[in-house]
Amino acid sequence: MNSARRYFLKAIFLVWGVLTLTPWFRRGAWAGVGRSAPDAAQQRLPLGVEPDGRSLVTLVRNGSPEANVQKAVELMGGIQKFVGSDDIVVLKPNAQWWNQGMTNTDAMKGFIDMVLGIPDFSGEIIIADNHQFAGDDSRGWNTTQRNGTYNYDELVQYYQNNGHANVSKYHWRVAGTAEIPLQGDAQGNKRVNGPGDGDGYVWMEDCCYISPAGDKCLMTYPVFTSSYSGVTVDLKNGPWRNGEYLQGKKVKFINFSALNHHGRYCGVTASVKNYMGVVDMTCGFPGDKPDGTYNVHHIGVSKKIGMLKNPLFSRMIKFKYKFEDFCTRNFHYTGGALGVFMKEVRMADLNIITAEQVGWGHRTKPEKSFRARTVLASCDPVALDYLAAREVLLPGTPPDERRPESGLRYYDLNNPDIKDGPFHRFLAETHRQGVGNLAPGKMKLVVYDLNPTASS
Repeated sequence: MNSARRYFLKAIFLVWGVLTLTPWFRRGAWAGVGRSAPDAAQQRLPLGVEPDGRSLVTLVRNGSPEANVQKAVELMGGIQKFVGSDDIVVLKPNAQWWNQGMTNTDAMKGFIDMVLGIPDFSGEIIIADNHQFAGDDSRGWNTTQRNGTYNYDELVQYYQNNGHANVSKYHWRVAGTAEIPLQGDAQGNKRVNGPGDGDGYVWMEDCCYISPAGDKCLMTYPVFTSSYSGVTVDLKNGPWRNGEYLQGKKVKFINFSALNHHGRYCGVTASVKNYMGVVDMTCGFPGDKPDGTYNVHHIGVSKKIGMLKNPLFSRMIKFKYKFEDFCTRNFHYTGGALGVFMKEVRMADLNIITAEQVGWGHRTKPEKSFRARTVLASCDPVALDYLAAREVLLPGTPPDERRPESGLRYYDLNNPDIKDGPFHRFLAETHRQGVGNLAPGKMKLVVYDLNPTASS
């Protein structure tokens, strides 16, 4: 009897094991085993790439900025692929600069017109940026050296004058303090834990980027209230009102950048670097808190800049400080910090580069720019920046012009294929965080010329 009972129990356990483990095998719990293995592989794809593992980038040239951006979005799948009829759409331009350094406002207008043209659109559009300076209406917001027909304030006013009260603006303002501010004078607004605390910046002390050198950069993001709807936007977690997050209502984030040369330590500024206008630059050195951390910009700067904390030294150089004097070749750490931001905080739903006027040697000097009449778009900011530099910026860069203080060729600094160059290293560190593709073979570039005779 005992023997029979043992066989019976073994049979029961065997059947139970088969029934229990079979779904486990089907789910592919062992690497390479199971019918669902492709789904698991898809989950490991870098952010911003298509399901086939490639990055779609559209490039449209030789039309008006409005026509270029509308065609670029159409080639990406159309505006309704990215924006729903009730969405809160946050457009993030570059308000820190003017001339070619700012985002072209005619291209932004073309995009806004597409959103407002969505059937039964009942959402809203907020143009928002943090240019790291205290004045809400300063720099790109109210410049007279426009890139396009409008500055950003004028663009908002145009829509409001034409009956679109649902197009508004918000200037994100940093929360911390900085005894020796090095990137703009804004500081001391409000640090918050979430939308229940009102508008301000969240400092995520449990979420950070650790550079290869061991330096730490905390992730930060804005919480802000729409002047049109009264809805508070938590950029990480969604819309909030009356003490709760709104179910069914979405925030769409559009990263709208320019394309320019940005110095010997960075090389190029485009869509990845445009995220620096989202974060709080007073969180970490040269901000006063938290101790032992660096902000997104200075995570890529040599520790010798720590001498600035010496009061005597800081007084000596306070009015003679130049950022590049303290830079090493580690600015790619900033690319890594922005990659962590995309992965852990918020990835743009779509990245657009307005390359109407492009600075081959400067962000604000028109004599160091050329007219490219181009717009590029992608969900992958890494591939987008690589192709924008290769296809647009580099061909327009004079091959023999050199930066006067270093003797380095602009052409080399703007070249995304130089593996030890600042721009390639910057993008590579962003990609290393699980964002986008940097291998050209994994990029699908779709080019459309609205006026082919203009290129001949």
